[in-house]
Amino acid sequence: MFKEKLDHEKVKAIHQPREKTREKLDNPKAKGLSTTLNEFIPTAEKPWDKKRAAHVIRRLSFGLHYNDLDTALLMTPSQFIDSMIDAALNAEMPAAPEWENKYPPGWGASDEEVIQYFSENFDLYIEYQTEWTALMKAHPFREKMVLFWHNHFVTEIGKYELAPYAYRHFSILRNNALGNVKDFVREIGLDQAMLIYLDGVENRAESPNENYARELLELFTMGIGNYTQTDIEEIARALTGYWVNYFDFSVNFAAEIHDAGEKTFFGRTGNYDYNDVIDIIFEEREQEIAEYICTKIYKFFVYETPNEAIVSELAQLLINENFEIEPVVRTLLKSEHFFDDEIMGAMIKSPIELMLGLQIEVGEGLNEDLLSWQPWQLLNLGQFLFSPVNVAGWPGHRAWISTTTLPFRWQYSAIHAYAASIDPVSIAKAMSNPNDPYQLVEDLAEYMLAVDLPQADKDALPGVLLGGIPDYEWSVDAGGAKWRILSLMSHIRQLPAYQLK
Repeated sequence: MFKEKLDHEKVKAIHQPREKTREKLDNPKAKGLSTTLNEFIPTAEKPWDKKRAAHVIRRLSFGLHYNDLDTALLMTPSQFIDSMIDAALNAEMPAAPEWENKYPPGWGASDEEVIQYFSENFDLYIEYQTEWTALMKAHPFREKMVLFWHNHFVTEIGKYELAPYAYRHFSILRNNALGNVKDFVREIGLDQAMLIYLDGVENRAESPNENYARELLELFTMGIGNYTQTDIEEIARALTGYWVNYFDFSVNFAAEIHDAGEKTFFGRTGNYDYNDVIDIIFEEREQEIAEYICTKIYKFFVYETPNEAIVSELAQLLINENFEIEPVVRTLLKSEHFFDDEIMGAMIKSPIELMLGLQIEVGEGLNEDLLSWQPWQLLNLGQFLFSPVNVAGWPGHRAWISTTTLPFRWQYSAIHAYAASIDPVSIAKAMSNPNDPYQLVEDLAEYMLAVDLPQADKDALPGVLLGGIPDYEWSVDAGGAKWRILSLMSHIRQLPAYQLK
């Protein structure tokens, strides 16, 4: 009964006004209206300090460790952001898994062989998901971009099924993550996972399937309102003819199932095929595509409500750079707008950011039990990797928090604190004055949170750390200090402010 009451009160609490925490979320209007894409130059009023360095790290990666702050502050903001982006560009691609070409049983296979294959296949894609989370920690910005594109060029493994297809799909995302949008669109449409997920393999001259044509325009390039139903129908005809060989994973074109007739879309007529479609939509809807892509990048890295002036400038830059992604992302993340006070701490952590952030901030790896539990906890939290909620992807931000998912966030945070191999004393000793309990709680709150706490929450922290002992008896080397620090960190993780980045 007490647990039910406690959870109910916590669920209510995050929806009630909490001063600075709540004001960061309550106003859905665009933020940072007075700042531009000019490079951020620190000033006395807006210094390059731990707060701003932490903002960069949280947004460009999956969590913050105090050693990263020391690294960041040895550089200028521009140098540090360049270092993160350059590391993403230069990182080696992960080696292909040994099951890259693990083909399904052929015709005539027994039921037992088929069942065994798909049982092993299930284990493989869970294993691959876990390996991806390890890559997120090893190559944070590259994998942050991969996650962005995973939620843009959506596929769901529940439909395409095979782990080797997942590997191929994510290789395309990774190879193109900071590359050219047009090349990316051209390649992703002939990916096995995409052809199966959006029914490209069902798109034949005698019975065109419009699914991929529709999502290509609506979700992958230009957005609603920039095409007609006739455009969709004609583009679908141009995309006919592709099929996937289930037994060797090859993507093939068959002229006999391709519609070779004339098609008319976006005011142009011709005997168009797949490559013509990509060329024409980028020629005829250049501005719309640029604005759509830049809006999504902005919402992913900056804030849920786009600043139209900033997006417009980014779109023009994307066009000027011939649809190269890297210059646009670099400009946005180094801008004074990205460092605007209204932007910092104004986004809700995604489940994967919450989960990995818990691990990264204490600098530990998971034991086998926690590691094997991780994919299923992500499912509970609403972000099962390889399976966005629908073709439009996870909506993100406020949608991450609900009366269903919030208790799971608290649960995972609490279990992680006490089940993982954490050394809280070492963390405390990395703070400025660990033997001063008041300074220690201030430092840990600043380290773990992206926003300032309401005064009432601040005032409660020393009592949580001390647990009833006089402040003059506090010592970071005392016998019970480990559990007191752990209790404080667990308490901070339960605060509404901990959900923000």
